[in-house]
Amino acid sequence: MASTDIIDNWIPIEWDSNVIQRVQMDSAVERYGYPVPMKSATKRVLRSAGLTVTAGTTYTPDSSTNDYITLTARRFISQFVVDEDDLADAESIVDVLNTKGMDWAISYSDAFDNACLAVSATENGTTVPFTSVYKALRTTNSATSYTADDNYLSWDDDNIAIASTPNGTSLYEKLSTLLKKVETGAFWSLADSLVIAAPGWRDALRLATDAQGRPIFIQGTAGTPDTLFNVPIHWSRGCKVSATMAAAPTGNDVLIFCNRQYLKRGDRTNPESLIDQARAQDSTDDTAAKFRVRRGFGVAHEKAFALLERITD
Repeated sequence: MASTDIIDNWIPIEWDSNVIQRVQMDSAVERYGYPVPMKSATKRVLRSAGLTVTAGTTYTPDSSTNDYITLTARRFISQFVVDEDDLADAESIVDVLNTKGMDWAISYSDAFDNACLAVSATENGTTVPFTSVYKALRTTNSATSYTADDNYLSWDDDNIAIASTPNGTSLYEKLSTLLKKVETGAFWSLADSLVIAAPGWRDALRLATDAQGRPIFIQGTAGTPDTLFNVPIHWSRGCKVSATMAAAPTGNDVLIFCNRQYLKRGDRTNPESLIDQARAQDSTDDTAAKFRVRRGFGVAHEKAFALLERITD
């Protein structure tokens, strides 16, 4: 037998475990998304659109629309199978679980961020689990008076990154214009501001300066985050355009300015694992393990976000 004590039920992965710590480190939405507890498969969350304020002694009813976004929990799952001849004792099972758990953490982080941030297709619940930030910003929403591409820009990386000769196409100008789209609106908060970007942006940002040659990208030291215009950056491998959810997307790099309070992450169940040996009725002697988590996601308001897509040849 592979072990005398085999786990035979779904076991929650402890939050202080290496697996969870890796998820928190890699996934922007897991780390910074606003948590919404879910006790059912769907949950309505009131969209925030401000409140009418007047002075005097007569109250004026608020005129904003009290509409909702609906979070739907999707199951993110993985499975692996190993021949029991390769598992000599209980310690081997633990080692395999730890290794595969880390593999799952990395792949899940990238796939989940991709689904939430940069998938370009319409939500279908499987290959496209959610309406991503990218899709939301490129789609008109009458409920929020948002027009498609209002908060979307693209940048052709053939253009010089510096702004020594401003012409409207340099990366500095594009980023400054992008930030203005959110920092001048009602949904911006410096305390909750965040940049989420694909690591492929690093090379361009290192070259980007203003007209006086001053860098706008500051690399963090001693544990402090990298910053762009003094806004902290979280690097996410999933922040690349993809037609459907992918753990290793290959599309254009995306950079997003956002108020993280409007990244609504629905928490239905936390990560958990299950491992079981072969049964007498099975045709092979294999031990199988599964990992799963149920999460929802929604963009609370498009105007809390601005996105720049890097166009490459």
